[in-house]
Amino acid sequence: MPERVPPDRDQRKQAITQFADELQALRAANGNPSFRKLAGRSGRISHTALHEAVAGNRLASWATTREFVRACGGDEAAWRARWERAAALALGQADESSPDGPATFENGERPAESEPARPEPAIPPAPLATSGAPAESEPVRPEASRPARRFSRTIAVVAGIITILVAVGGAGLMLRSGSDETPDPAAATPAGPRVSGDRSRFIADVTIPDGTSVTTNETFVKVWEIQNSGTVPWYGRYLQREDLPPAPGSCRTPDRVPIGNTLPNERVKISVTVTAPDRPGSCMVKWKMVDEQGRLFFPSARPVYFLVNVVAPEEPSPEAEAN
Repeated sequence: MPERVPPDRDQRKQAITQFADELQALRAANGNPSFRKLAGRSGRISHTALHEAVAGNRLASWATTREFVRACGGDEAAWRARWERAAALALGQADESSPDGPATFENGERPAESEPARPEPAIPPAPLATSGAPAESEPVRPEASRPARRFSRTIAVVAGIITILVAVGGAGLMLRSGSDETPDPAAATPAGPRVSGDRSRFIADVTIPDGTSVTTNETFVKVWEIQNSGTVPWYGRYLQREDLPPAPGSCRTPDRVPIGNTLPNERVKISVTVTAPDRPGSCMVKWKMVDEQGRLFFPSARPVYFLVNVVAPEEPSPEAEAN
């Protein structure tokens, strides 16, 4: 079996994001149907899983990708090849042993099937009672007369091995999410909000739906609507761009934009002015809610984002210029 080469973290993030952008472009080319409509076409996967496939937080499994492509009328064989290239970059080594592709979790990680399981220490059976002395080839062990003590020692050894495996596995689940220092939310961040009772709910893309085409260097205003669905009033909050500092050639925006004061159960619209890159392609920018010091309010929550397709402006025809 080829040796798995750990992917470069920048390369991994780029592969995951690029594949998600390609899936979104496929959806846009298909008329930008809603994820619920795509899920209805598939009949085998939820709209939430389809939405997560284009969010770029993790590499979608081949099963999810296949249903996405089928629902959008894409070429399954061609997309299988694309997925395998992305998996090779994001995971280090694609596994061709299965017709359904490598076994992957939805977070993009592979289970450690390539490493043999470490056997747990077996508890040797106590010697059978006999009427005579035991054979010389099998001397009586002091532990044999203390089965409870042997069992306790075995449990301690197994617990130590499990602790080591959990520590090593946890390190392997670290994924970049926006910056080099940000671990995967499911692996290393608190499960809940920073403030007890705080909650946020995404309502709608008010302007610039995902997959909208804009021309190079075009300036537009993206607006989201979200709801304060918790019990904590929002004061002095912002949406902050995750990929700071932005990579060259990405969309140009402010680093952060303010969120108006919002009481529980109220909705608020948040606007950001965006300038498209000077080259065609796709552009996705993700945003998280922070305070004035840049501390995250919802570390494990999915970000809001916008995704646009950047195209070259059409040149006027000779007939139009003549008129």
